[in-house]
Amino acid sequence: MATSARLVIEDPEAFDRPRHSALVRITHWITTLAFFGLLASGIAILLAHPRLYWGETGTLGTPSLLHLPLPLVLVGQSGWGRYLHFLSAWACVLTGLVYVLWGLFTSHFRDDLVPNRDHSGDQERYNTVQRLSYLAVVFLLFPLIILTGLAMSPALASVFPVLVIVFGGHQSARTIHFFVANLLVLFLLVHVTKVGFAGFSARVRAMVTGRTGAQRRVFTPSRLSRRKLVTSGVAVAAGASGLAVLARVADRYDLIPPDHGGLFGAGETLTYAAQRLLMSHHSLVREFDQSRISTVFPVNGGVPRNELYRLLFVRGFRDWRLTVDGLVARPSSFSLLDLKRFPPRSQITHQACEEGWSFIAEWTGVPLSYILNLVGVRPGAKYVVFFPFDDSWDSLDLADSFHPQTLLAYGMNGGDLPAPHGAPVRLRVARQLGYKSVKYLSGIRVTDSLRNIGKGLGSISPELGYSWYAGI
Repeated sequence: MATSARLVIEDPEAFDRPRHSALVRITHWITTLAFFGLLASGIAILLAHPRLYWGETGTLGTPSLLHLPLPLVLVGQSGWGRYLHFLSAWACVLTGLVYVLWGLFTSHFRDDLVPNRDHSGDQERYNTVQRLSYLAVVFLLFPLIILTGLAMSPALASVFPVLVIVFGGHQSARTIHFFVANLLVLFLLVHVTKVGFAGFSARVRAMVTGRTGAQRRVFTPSRLSRRKLVTSGVAVAAGASGLAVLARVADRYDLIPPDHGGLFGAGETLTYAAQRLLMSHHSLVREFDQSRISTVFPVNGGVPRNELYRLLFVRGFRDWRLTVDGLVARPSSFSLLDLKRFPPRSQITHQACEEGWSFIAEWTGVPLSYILNLVGVRPGAKYVVFFPFDDSWDSLDLADSFHPQTLLAYGMNGGDLPAPHGAPVRLRVARQLGYKSVKYLSGIRVTDSLRNIGKGLGSISPELGYSWYAGI
């Protein structure tokens, strides 16, 4: 047995008033929660570098378009902010797609949002200005903030360079992203104020239950039909089966990142899988001419303090060796001179930090793919792990490891690689953020699993609160 509702109408006119459909109410509250998640995490990310620039690059020591009166790194680090930001973004985007598709295939946008003099009753609830503002949010501000966010992704910019070009550069996209976010916050404040003037309790109740306060329900028993029971069961089973199939496909094609577990795992998995599918054809990041090389090259972290690195540095790295082992046919060890004898590649590319600053530099080195082909990667290998002289180890999947712009860089801007930037050799991953480009390399290991390395999350980054995959 189940219950169904019989309406008792206290105000006949109230029954005829337009009410929010279930889909509008559900998507409204999911979007609301996602928006507050985006806002809180966005503030955390901004506090890591509260300066805005215009063009491709910008960092401390270069002129800024806007210097926000906020303290640097007030929250300690922005890793948790990035995790929450992308999880909330996925929730917002997927919910928004459902809402827009539903609105386009029904009369929702036409009846409830498009100004129309023939619907005077509706106009009492939503006047022309309100309707136009809602349309602007749905079809202008939300798409704009999504596109500017994607334009800051090195990985996606390699697939769709027009994303960053149309906004005038990486830092321009970041600045536009900030101002659009402020417009959305302003809209939210005005929206809540209008709701308050119109009757806060009644409006919120209508958005929760779909009914005004003038209506109440009296419940009477009724039978749940066999058809409804069967239909509901089939829908639940189909949904569960669909999720199981998606999980199996993602696992089969290695679309699940090592840090897929925990609260933020769903967002990381969606981000990694989506970008890996989009970049399946070795998309290349933009390369610049020498006139675009920056004048300031900021550094994160210090030179390793261990005795071995100090001795190698004093001796000009003559005794340095890079070992390559694991699932390879020919384990090898290379000196700095060996690497310089291999066919070199030079590229002038953009490097962005997760904190927000960025610069353009020229990198010279040997493609990692050349070394991997030289040692012979065995079947079953999935990851390449990089060990430096400090604790900041990391790993790449084979797709980024064999990418032609992934270098073992020993030169920068026409000279030897400076010590603060990772001498004698650093990894340079063009399609990911700067912290994936491990400095001070001492060893490389090819493996089929990351479970027994560190805490099994793929690198030191997730152990410190940052994503393993840094394509965005």
